Amino acid sequence: MDKEQVLSAVKKRVESLPGVIAMKMLTPELRSAIIDLETEAERNGACGGLMPFTNRGVWESFRRQEQFVIVIDSSSIILGNDDDLVYISDQSGQKIGEWLNETRMKEMNGRDDICYISPDFILYANVKSVGEPFFVLPEMDFPYLKEIEEVENVTSGSISTMADDYIRHQLGHSKDKHWTHLIGFDIKKG
Repeated sequence: MDKEQVLSAVKKRVESLPGVIAMKMLTPELRSAIIDLETEAERNGACGGLMPFTNRGVWESFRRQEQFVIVIDSSSIILGNDDDLVYISDQSGQKIGEWLNETRMKEMNGRDDICYISPDFILYANVKSVGEPFFVLPEMDFPYLKEIEEVENVTSGSISTMADDYIRHQLGHSKDKHWTHLIGFDIKKG
């Protein structure tokens, strides 16, 4: 397959996924706008600027040859069980806190080595932080392109609020409560 055929196969596959409302391959302009918005979001920090954060999933997606965004119905579970959507790391890479989904909340119930900073976010009391802590939006798996032989190195990331608003507006979903996601991949050299 040539590049256009690969991109067409990716588009067809992604648009067939339940919960995907819209999909768009990134143009240079859309790519630049998202990079600018993600850079600004990181500059502003998390928690109203109280703590720095990095969006590893987005930056890793931008390291791939091709990227696209999807708008997903807010009730969709196509991204799996939503473990590790956001966590707090220290400068040495230790996880010192994390957001908990319902399953993880049950696992943590009754532990005395954690401190709740909200009903669904904890800090590990026994972990000694090295350097300044920061929020991390990690890379996420996006397994739906595996059957396309010419596609490799697929990764994805959650998009910050500012970029999410911008993308939904660009794709005609600004009034909807849906969410967006960025996916990047390489095309195998033939």
